[in-house]
Amino acid sequence: MAYTEKEVVAETNQFHVSNVQLYEYLDEARTDWYKYIRIAGVEPVLVHIRVDFKKEIFSKDRLQIRTSLERVGSTSFTLKQLVMNQKDELTASAEVVLATIDREKRTKVTVPNEIRNLQDNPFGLDLSLIK
Repeated sequence: MAYTEKEVVAETNQFHVSNVQLYEYLDEARTDWYKYIRIAGVEPVLVHIRVDFKKEIFSKDRLQIRTSLERVGSTSFTLKQLVMNQKDELTASAEVVLATIDREKRTKVTVPNEIRNLQDNPFGLDLSLIK
């Protein structure tokens, strides 16, 4: 599966990290995906997100967010995100559906083959394309 990894240090003024803050971490971990999709010629738009919270996240926890391509439809695709803490414990998992739209017309378009082909790529997302 195509994937990316992002490391984050949880930051908060409180001991417990708000569940709302986790959505920002997840979004940040999808940044390379957004860039890659734009290079493929379309705009990614988040249309659905579901998060399952498994363990509490505390201030200064070191988190690793693994993002992988789960499914590709005709005009959207689904990413799976796993949030692991420094003890390699699953703290949250997310399912994120992104629609692909034409940048100018702002209407749905077919998922580009560059994204579709990642389903069969065991080596992951080619980040050299977005540097």
